[in-house]
Amino acid sequence: MQIPAFEAVDLFAAPLAGLPVFIAGSSAAAARSGLKRLDYAFDDVDGFCATEYALISAAERLIQGGFVVHDRHQRLYQRWLKQGFSGWHTNSLKLTGPDGLEANLVYKVVNKRPVSSLSQVLESFDFGLLAVGYDCQDQAWRDMRPYFFPSQSVHDALPLLPLRRDDWRNGFISQYQGLREAGRYAKYAEYGWDMSLVKDDLLTGYREAALYLLDRDQVEKQTLGTIYNTIADHIEDDETAKLVEVGREIPFMDSLDLVMEALE
Repeated sequence: MQIPAFEAVDLFAAPLAGLPVFIAGSSAAAARSGLKRLDYAFDDVDGFCATEYALISAAERLIQGGFVVHDRHQRLYQRWLKQGFSGWHTNSLKLTGPDGLEANLVYKVVNKRPVSSLSQVLESFDFGLLAVGYDCQDQAWRDMRPYFFPSQSVHDALPLLPLRRDDWRNGFISQYQGLREAGRYAKYAEYGWDMSLVKDDLLTGYREAALYLLDRDQVEKQTLGTIYNTIADHIEDDETAKLVEVGREIPFMDSLDLVMEALE
């Protein structure tokens, strides 16, 4: 069952009052957009936890409130309780509420340090439209869009966040990021967001990275360069449905050749 974004955020946040858990991502952005076309139904909310302990505490509160840990995550959760977390950059737990709401609890490490505040969570995203979130500890909204984009209205189209934008427009893109960013972009475009400024950032980045990669001697790098140019073509032609489809498949693909086939 799907519910309006602001209701989804409220259902997730209420039982987590006082905990350092921060709601961010598409549900938070939609709930605060002020745009009717984006106030459509959501069925999942992402909560970023400041510590491993905050994640466990949040999970137990949600479970007491009727949420159930997903079958595939049951063994993982029991392992965490007995042995603690592993050294992964991102640890996540998925639960389902009695109303069908999907809750994703995430403990994230960037540059070997936990993402331990809402501002750090928001800075870790790509798109400027995502620079808004909800602090469960204080039960309050926080909006960093005016800080990052002081000369723009928060209801206008926004580019990538500043640090990420500098990297992209200079073609400094990791393979992991480059293969997944187009799918994320397409998803938000299909949600109804104005992604025109992000589109320009991504096109510039993919073309710059492709120029560099196609000039390398290694076949794999040349293949990646071709993929980036093909992705850029799809973005330029607003073929978002194709990019969403490929974005779903990429995590399960074993080689760049399979990615190239999917894009053709």
